[in-house]
Amino acid sequence: MHSEVPSQSYLWGVLSERFQTALTLRLSEIWRLSGLLEEHGTIVYEFTREREEKAIIDELTGVLVRTVVQEALARQSANSSGRGVGRPRDAMTPYLGPELLTVFLRCHDSGGRQSVATAVDGKPKQEEAGQLFEFIKAVIEPLNQYLTTELHRAPLSASRLARAALADRLKTARAVERDARAAAKRALLQKTKSSL
Repeated sequence: MHSEVPSQSYLWGVLSERFQTALTLRLSEIWRLSGLLEEHGTIVYEFTREREEKAIIDELTGVLVRTVVQEALARQSANSSGRGVGRPRDAMTPYLGPELLTVFLRCHDSGGRQSVATAVDGKPKQEEAGQLFEFIKAVIEPLNQYLTTELHRAPLSASRLARAALADRLKTARAVERDARAAAKRALLQKTKSSL
């Protein structure tokens, strides 16, 4: 089990190049799922589209590499703190899910989950679906390849990443709303006190 943080030259030389190549192979799918195709339309000046395509691939590559760093740092910290046996804390999902949702929401009004009914072995089951899920699934493919082949670990679940990202966004929105109500209440109290 790898617990050391990979070297900078490995991360930004070898691994980022591998991620970038894999993402570039899926560029048309990522371009469509991210909403950039709708944002820019079908007719885009070649230079502009090339620049935008390179920018999205570079950004997503950076997100994937930073996810690897987050995970390695979390494992290193757990090992040095003498954390006991058991499943290591998941440091990738809380970081990666919201990062990918942020990219997705640049061109979409919402990232709402979609669940469809399906059957496995004749038993009803719910399965994740929708453009956010498909976007996350496409982007994490190179990271999952790295996790399963080099680290011999289970792949990340696109469903879990989507659920975690949306739950985090909802929690943040509720906190902002609560803070706004509290600030309005304080302002009203202050105004009432000053008028007395």
